[in-house]
Amino acid sequence: MIKFFRKIRQKLIEQKKVQSYFLYAIGEIVLVVIGILIALQINNWNESRKENSEETAVLKNLQENLTLAKQQSEAFILQEENLKQSLINILDINSDRLISKSIVITDSIFEDAVWDLQTNLPTFNTYNDLKNTNKLSLIKNKSIYKKFNDFEFRMNLLKDILDDRLNVHQIRIDDIVEKDINFIPLIKYNIPNISIEKETPNDYSQILSNKHTRNLIGIKLSFTQDVINYRKNLNKEIQELLLLITAELETRE
Repeated sequence: MIKFFRKIRQKLIEQKKVQSYFLYAIGEIVLVVIGILIALQINNWNESRKENSEETAVLKNLQENLTLAKQQSEAFILQEENLKQSLINILDINSDRLISKSIVITDSIFEDAVWDLQTNLPTFNTYNDLKNTNKLSLIKNKSIYKKFNDFEFRMNLLKDILDDRLNVHQIRIDDIVEKDINFIPLIKYNIPNISIEKETPNDYSQILSNKHTRNLIGIKLSFTQDVINYRKNLNKEIQELLLLITAELETRE
């Protein structure tokens, strides 16, 4: 093809057809430019296809991770709700008096209510990896990208309230163990083969009538309700993210 154009150019020069030569030269330049533009367009198309493929893989990984995180989140919420009810029960402030009267506080019930504490967060390994490697920018859907900002904000709020509750639990609730109860009978709950016959039984009615003790448990109850609210807010963000990502992936099928 190059030889063909070269022969035409040479023939025009030999025939001294200057105007025709210039027109031909311009045409040749145009063809070269068109060829370059086509090559650039193909390259851009290939790059775009590659980015779309990478973005789809990222979205699928996020969808899988968020699905698992949602299951974990809902399990944590259920555990928090159970803890909340246990705290209400041992404080004897259940609005249903029939239920309240039927509850007998045992060592195991007291231990579960006072020392049980969930500090875990749903696992977001995929999101954290993408963030650390700056690959979140692959997500072109602005709604999804913005929702991740909302999601991270909710997650940080939950971390803060969990840390606050843990500090209250570790530093102040332990005062009850040191000052107000005989802890040895509670060990029986975790180590069944020990004997506690010589130990003084705990009178939880008396222990739980102490204002200091009730206030500490009440603070934990208040914190637990806050944690439930924050966990539910995070769970809502996870659900909304899943819906957005699923809808985006469906457009790619």
